[in-house]
Amino acid sequence: MHCALIFISGENMFTFKYVLCVTLIAGLIACNKPSQNIFDTKKDLLSLHYDHAPDKDDGQSAAADRTILETMFGIEWIKNHVIAVSGTYGKNAPDFDVNSDLVMDAVWNDTGAWLKAHTHHHQVVSDLAALWSGTIKGGGRVWVKEGGQSDLTSDVVKIIKKQYPEIDTARWIHVVQHSNWNEDQTTDDALSYVKKYTHYIRIRDANAYLNIKGGDEKFVDSAVNHPLFGGKWRAAFVYYDPKERLDFSDSGELMHILGLGEIDIENFRNRFLD
Repeated sequence: MHCALIFISGENMFTFKYVLCVTLIAGLIACNKPSQNIFDTKKDLLSLHYDHAPDKDDGQSAAADRTILETMFGIEWIKNHVIAVSGTYGKNAPDFDVNSDLVMDAVWNDTGAWLKAHTHHHQVVSDLAALWSGTIKGGGRVWVKEGGQSDLTSDVVKIIKKQYPEIDTARWIHVVQHSNWNEDQTTDDALSYVKKYTHYIRIRDANAYLNIKGGDEKFVDSAVNHPLFGGKWRAAFVYYDPKERLDFSDSGELMHILGLGEIDIENFRNRFLD
């Protein structure tokens, strides 16, 4: 806020002081108001989306997401601020891997379970619409980690706009996507709708820093032997052998939402596993 010195005398002085006081108070309120682009740990909701169709990196990303969130905020916070969803696919629906359920069970069951969009699509859409709109009506924002396609997100937003037309979804719902492939596999109408009616954020492809062909022995050793998260990583590695590829690139979106920047595999191990 910029100020200028103004010299006023006589009968206009009281009016000037009053206007100046109001202006300063308004400026302070504006300065202290949180940006809509900053995740609020007290009010906001994380909706973590995994397509599991067909890439298996979603399994490793689920383990990484849980590791990040519990390390930073604790399990009770997760129960109140996070919902995980599997089967958030689009054109790639026929390629859904049912074996992914075992990973999702291992990673998320102890936080209050996860939503199965593959087998209960309409119910999941309805449940998410209720959760998202409830968060918004409570003054919080919804952050979608779009680890897959945006078809399900589109369906949820449509329900919210129908039930609560007064909600400006483009202000209150943030969708973070990192992959050209995910966008290409989203049905055209769904992608256009989400880009129009949410705050759609496209970040750099996290495969550039969270993907190693042939794996990383130090990382795997730290992950599978971790006292809290070892079982979750072991389930993810049974699903997708890290010797083939260590890849939790979809977690780049969560890092962006939380303001962590681009943490690569080595620094992830140092910060969250060692």
